[in-house]
Amino acid sequence: MTIVITLCLSFAMFALIFWGLMHMRTPRFRVERAQFLRGLEEVITGQADDNEWRVLIGYPMRHDPPLERLRLECLQIEEDEYTGGSPYLFTDKGLARLREVREQLLALPPEDESE
Repeated sequence: MTIVITLCLSFAMFALIFWGLMHMRTPRFRVERAQFLRGLEEVITGQADDNEWRVLIGYPMRHDPPLERLRLECLQIEEDEYTGGSPYLFTDKGLARLREVREQLLALPPEDESE
């Protein structure tokens, strides 16, 4: 009888763990517009390092297509004007282009809060 109870409890515990693992969501990293703006301003003012820049542009932003378009534009600027120097990561031309991206970001309509 003890074996039957042990097997039933073991099966129930295994089923509970399996159910929990099946229903867990994977963590997602989402950059919102305010965070992107703050990071962009830090890069423009020379306060950001290379790691912060990589985090800022390293993740696709499928949740916000206009922001994704600006992220891709930043990647193009990086390809053309990135120096990796200190304190500024970009050439003067690159910083001017990043300021344009910043202005485009500020001109975007507010995010849809229904999500």
